[in-house]
Amino acid sequence: MLKRSGRGHDPTGSEGTREGNCAVLCPACPQPGKNLPENWDKVPKDKEWLYALFVAIDANFHLKRRSVSKDAIDPSLSRGWAYFVEELSYKLYISEHSNTRQEKSTCMSHNAVNNADTKSVVGLASTGVGSICCARHEMKLPGAVVHNNNSIKVLNISYDIVCQWMQHLWQRMETLPRPLHLPYHDIKVRSFVPKFHLPTHVTECQWKYLFNYIRGVARTDGEAPERAWSTLNPVVSSMKEMGPGHRRDTLDNLIGDSNWKKIIGLGTTILRKLIEAVPERNEHQEDLEEFESSLTGRYGGQLAKWREQVEAWEQDALQPNPFEVKSNSVTQTSVQLWLAKDEAIEATASDIPPIHTDISPSVLISTGLKLEGQQLKDADFTVILKKFVSVVQTNRIQDSNSVAMA
Repeated sequence: MLKRSGRGHDPTGSEGTREGNCAVLCPACPQPGKNLPENWDKVPKDKEWLYALFVAIDANFHLKRRSVSKDAIDPSLSRGWAYFVEELSYKLYISEHSNTRQEKSTCMSHNAVNNADTKSVVGLASTGVGSICCARHEMKLPGAVVHNNNSIKVLNISYDIVCQWMQHLWQRMETLPRPLHLPYHDIKVRSFVPKFHLPTHVTECQWKYLFNYIRGVARTDGEAPERAWSTLNPVVSSMKEMGPGHRRDTLDNLIGDSNWKKIIGLGTTILRKLIEAVPERNEHQEDLEEFESSLTGRYGGQLAKWREQVEAWEQDALQPNPFEVKSNSVTQTSVQLWLAKDEAIEATASDIPPIHTDISPSVLISTGLKLEGQQLKDADFTVILKKFVSVVQTNRIQDSNSVAMA
């Protein structure tokens, strides 16, 4: 790892290697002093998004390690030089704060929050691995990512439970070593929930932490860590029986290899996405202009007011959020619940027995809607496959139809 990182060309050699020096960095993410133009930090506020750093946090609880060996017998060959933080400092911090209790979730019952203090650790030295990666290019970042990028002006953080993690974050940061402090007074920190995970959150999180509502984040989905774990999951079984040092060094090598392969294919990947994005952008822009023109005649004043509110909020996050949901939305599930309650009240007040004891009118309507949706889905699936339909795919369509009819 030292050789591949070019440490032999440094006069201080391996002894002068600092945390994160041996990590393979993402060349497309902003690296002050490396890939940013002069005076990049003096651009107008409406251009700051060009140099924003996108990071995504996640943990993989499949990467467990049994209580096998110990650091004194199996030490790591590095001291936080790549993607793991320096082990001794990390364990010292954990031991000093081991009695700190995790607060219960104020959102949905997230297991990562509510079960943090009750997770079974019998026979385990480690219950998993947490990491940070760049949310745009899916490359794992070094453990020293915070103080290596302390001159960044805009930091976008994505995390499955960011609504809980951001609570008292700056107070918790005061307990960390000074080099790990984030200069949050000098930079703009914005938090998001990944798009796939967001529907499991409460309504307030839906408009508070959605990528789509924030200017300058493009089509980022925040799910980069989930895809990045695919390169490490195949070695889960091997990792369970490794000693602590061997495991950390192996993971450092695997992550470095994955990052290097992404760098090799980054040009092709970005070009492909750019070719796809430009015509889609143009199509969406035309659709938006057409939609707005259809509203201008009758709702021109409201449209102008809405635009002013959105632009004011984009300039100052303390302004009222125009995307905040002011009323409860009507969904098929909520309508079904209302109908079921009405039927229960009617059944209690009436002496006439129902025609069907198992199927009420609301259940019948709901089943019909599900059946219709399944038929439409199967019809679309058949059109996509066209004549290239295998026996397995035909059975799948038939099985889904049978289930829907049951």
